[in-house]
Amino acid sequence: MKILIADDEPLARLRLRNMLQHLGQTDILEAQDGVEAVLATNQHLPDLLFLDIQMPNKTGLEAAKEIKAKHPGLAIVFCTAHDEYALTAFDLSAEDYVLKPVNMARLSQALQKVGCVDHQEKIMVKQGVNSLAVPLDEMICFLAEDKYVVAHVQGHEYLLDCTLIQLEKKHPQLLRLHRNCLIHRAYLKGIHLDENHKPHALLKDLDLQPAISRRQLAAVKKELKS
Repeated sequence: MKILIADDEPLARLRLRNMLQHLGQTDILEAQDGVEAVLATNQHLPDLLFLDIQMPNKTGLEAAKEIKAKHPGLAIVFCTAHDEYALTAFDLSAEDYVLKPVNMARLSQALQKVGCVDHQEKIMVKQGVNSLAVPLDEMICFLAEDKYVVAHVQGHEYLLDCTLIQLEKKHPQLLRLHRNCLIHRAYLKGIHLDENHKPHALLKDLDLQPAISRRQLAAVKKELKS
């Protein structure tokens, strides 16, 4: 799927591009204002636009109105720091309205709304003698134990017949905490220091607090800020 990002702030474009790439989107174009957004849309015919609203020369709302008139079926998601334009945005048939700073879980939700992400992505697990397909987005934490990986889901644990490295390469939604642990980025809530001042991850919907290695701590802190 081809995606166009229109934002007058280069760092904002770079950050959104990196997050989209984490979610498996690689065909990404950029525009630095509303005029460029219209021209790039007409020239490249993207499938999805991420539009900032307050941009020079032509605002995101003005660009969206012009684009929708010519390409009524094109999906538009507004990505802005201002919430007061939401009603106007949806009047223009926007698919979503995302407030900055955007986090990975919210961006993934926006992509799901426009059909860019398979929200039914599943992983095969073992439960006793049974094999089950469990949605990846329900899996909170993956711990390597002996010859297996244990997936922790709210209220359940499953065995996976694969390695953490295989999971990490295949699923960009997962974040490494240390050599024996991955977590789903959407469930990262914070960092807890134990009595020895060693960091552990606080996770949504799970009491488990897996350790964070010194090597991965900076990446975990960066994820919390995103």
